[in-house]
Amino acid sequence: MSEKLVRVYKKFYIDEIKAHLLIYGDLGGSCAACQKMDIKIDTTHCPECKTEFKFIAFRNPRSHMPKIQKLHAERPQVAIIDYEDYNHHVGEQKAREFLK
Repeated sequence: MSEKLVRVYKKFYIDEIKAHLLIYGDLGGSCAACQKMDIKIDTTHCPECKTEFKFIAFRNPRSHMPKIQKLHAERPQVAIIDYEDYNHHVGEQKAREFLK
C-alpha cells in the first residue's frame, strides 16, 4: 500500500491561521500577516515580520502536488490548508466587521 494525501477538516480560528500563513502562488509565496512577497516555499519564517509559518495555502494545489508531497515529508508539522476555504472565511470576516 502507498500513502496518499487526503483533505481533513479541522476547526481553526481564522486570525490564528492568518498570523502564521504562507500563501503560495505559481512563482512564489506571500506572508498573510504582513503581505511580504516573493517568499520561497522552504522558508520557515517571514523575512519581514519574522512570523513562523505554521500553515501553507496553495492557490492551485493540483499544479503543486510534488511540492506539497516534498513539503509534507520535510516539514510534517506544517498544516496545508485549502486556499479557497481560507479566502472565503477572510471575506466573510471582513463583511461582518464592515456591517457592524
